[in-house]
Amino acid sequence: MGIYVNRTLNMKQIAAIGFDMDYTLVRYDSEAFEEMTYREIKKKLCQVRNYPEVINELKFKFNLAIRGLVIDKPLGNILKLSTYSKVKHAFHGMKEMDFKEQQRIYQGLTIDLNDSARFAIVDTTFSIAYCVLYMQIVELKDMNPELNIPDYKTIEQDLLEALDLSHRDGSLKDQVRKNVKKFIVQDPEAVRALERFKKHGKKLWVITNSDYAYSRLLLDYAITPFLKDHKSWAELFNLVITLANKPRFFTDKMPLLQVNPQNGLMKNHEGPIVDGIYQGGSANVIQKHAGLSGEQILYLGDHIYGDVLSIKKTCNWRTALVIEELIHERAALSKTAEISKDIQLLMNEKIQYELKLDDLFDREIEKGKRPDKEKIQSHFQKIEKVDKKIGKLIKSHTQFFNPYWGETMRAGVEPSRLAGQIEKYACIYMAKIADFVDYSPRSYFRPKKKILAHED
Repeated sequence: MGIYVNRTLNMKQIAAIGFDMDYTLVRYDSEAFEEMTYREIKKKLCQVRNYPEVINELKFKFNLAIRGLVIDKPLGNILKLSTYSKVKHAFHGMKEMDFKEQQRIYQGLTIDLNDSARFAIVDTTFSIAYCVLYMQIVELKDMNPELNIPDYKTIEQDLLEALDLSHRDGSLKDQVRKNVKKFIVQDPEAVRALERFKKHGKKLWVITNSDYAYSRLLLDYAITPFLKDHKSWAELFNLVITLANKPRFFTDKMPLLQVNPQNGLMKNHEGPIVDGIYQGGSANVIQKHAGLSGEQILYLGDHIYGDVLSIKKTCNWRTALVIEELIHERAALSKTAEISKDIQLLMNEKIQYELKLDDLFDREIEKGKRPDKEKIQSHFQKIEKVDKKIGKLIKSHTQFFNPYWGETMRAGVEPSRLAGQIEKYACIYMAKIADFVDYSPRSYFRPKKKILAHED
């Protein structure tokens, strides 16, 4: 794959590299984990919220949702936004909204995502099951009004509570513990990249919201077996911060506990922070004891809000996002390169017909005459013929990406909201940690010059 650059980043100036664990340092089999989450949410909806048992008959569809979508809670709609917060694609439940209906509701509206009473953001891979189930239950409610299913907004609240409870009560992590091989992807190349960083004198940190016991299980499985220069992950990483409570870790000052790696017991920590395993604490304290400026620390995570946005606002650390969807996205872009060229050629042809049509109107109107209907009709027919060709190509193009939502990083010709957030908050981004293997730990990452509209 590759490292994609939004802002200049000189790795020679980076002294410490911090990693989130889940979906960053440790890769998950997303489909397997989300299907398990889906089943757990359904169980809790029926047991805790008294949803009808027919909910359990719903089947998981992993591709039904992608990261970056937005739920319009009162209306039961799921939206794909452009980077400018305009609705570009929408579903109501399982039904794709046609253009007229979408325009009737959202034309001219800029979606305000600060309005949490109305909108919910599907901003992590951990949210896929929740979004899929929301779409299916909205559909079930519409098709079966006699069922005891609450309104659209309450459905979303109940789903979110069921998801949060599944994380809090350990039911999801317990299943991972029982079958680590099913849910966790081992990546030897990622470990090789980590050891290269260490050879170049970089301090390596893990900062995760997971508890010590779960972190140890995953790091034992994903990191230790592939180490060449270290005995275990505990020797590789200078600091491991568990139950970090991000994003508060980056904004608040919380107590720091030292963890005994032998038995997991903890004690309050006072004084200098030496290499080891801890719980809680705060970014400012860690940075201060390391004797580093924010510009000397790079932090990698998969969550724009929990891992990157807070850092940008409070710590001034450099940031990187791990976007595993890029693996499929890049492959699809390669396969559709010729289709994209054909679409652009047809668009150029359409633009020429439109210019001729405008010129026809302009000349006749400015002479005080009515435009020639036959000539106008001829141009409209040519445009319609081109539109049909473009439509077929776009449909073919979309099938290489998500069958419901198309490209993750685009909303039509504009960047998607997710792509806009990545560009705004991440200095660099990549599909996986292993992508660093192809780059020197001393790399000077420079962004490509962006072409402005007037420069094209």
